[in-house]
Amino acid sequence: MAKPRVFLSSTYYDLKYVRNDLERFIKQLGYEPVMSEKGHIPFGRDEALEQYCYREISTCDIVVHIIGSRIGSQSSQMPYSVSQQELKTAYELHKQIYIFIERSVHVEYKTFLKNENNPGFTPQYVNDIQIYKFIKEIYNYPTNNVIADFDSVNDIIEYLREQWAGLFQRFLQDESRKEDFKMSANLKSTAETLAKIIEYTTRERDETIKNILVSSHPIFNQLAEETKIPIRIFFTNIGELDKLLTTFGYEQEEIIDNESDVITYTISEGNYLERINIQKDIFDEAGNLKAVEHGEWERQFVSSLKEEKYVDFNEDDLPF
Repeated sequence: MAKPRVFLSSTYYDLKYVRNDLERFIKQLGYEPVMSEKGHIPFGRDEALEQYCYREISTCDIVVHIIGSRIGSQSSQMPYSVSQQELKTAYELHKQIYIFIERSVHVEYKTFLKNENNPGFTPQYVNDIQIYKFIKEIYNYPTNNVIADFDSVNDIIEYLREQWAGLFQRFLQDESRKEDFKMSANLKSTAETLAKIIEYTTRERDETIKNILVSSHPIFNQLAEETKIPIRIFFTNIGELDKLLTTFGYEQEEIIDNESDVITYTISEGNYLERINIQKDIFDEAGNLKAVEHGEWERQFVSSLKEEKYVDFNEDDLPF
């Protein structure tokens, strides 16, 4: 079973114990931590090592970025460090991001903002003023930039526990609303069709309206449900309907009574025979599909029946 992959982005030496505790926490949840120091990232020989870290982010679902007192190794993307560039990459790839800043660093960041233009300002809690410049850049991101303070790794763990539980609860709610979403999609589709009708009625001939109604004909959705054909169904006349169904293995049943009001197609499925009955009334005398609005459509115009095949036993074939 696939597991959510969580990329841990931070400097290493000053935050290695935090990273180790987070690794245990992520594994306890059944997720997969991705950490460069644990060999989770495959490094090749054709590019700089940092490039493989950025590439691995594309395969992850969540990025946890931790900012401490040290800026870390310089990246090839000046003036950013490798961990800073990891966060920028995750943001560009629209990953789910969680950002944590050591509380003392975050508090001093506010002092930095008041002294940003003061060349004599010397930070006490970070080894490079670029850390504060990068935090300011993060705050300027329009989205996906929620930041939390932490004093210990337990603060990070509790925050992530609540966040991920909330995401799971939202997922369960979304699953329960799928039927509502389907209905909304159908209503939206109907509304869009009606909007087109209103638009064209004021400036086009009746033929244009007819074409719009045919293109959104309710038979297409119902026939797709009955036959389980996995592509978009569309036809404008009996001939195209026949070609469509025979392509997917259906055969038109021989018409014994010319006065019959249905067209019947059959297909074999093991010991069963499935019949699709289509009322002729949905076509005009020339065999073209009649335009119809959704409110005028009745589901009995198309029906299906699955029945067990009849087997004719010959007494001579019996083994006793």
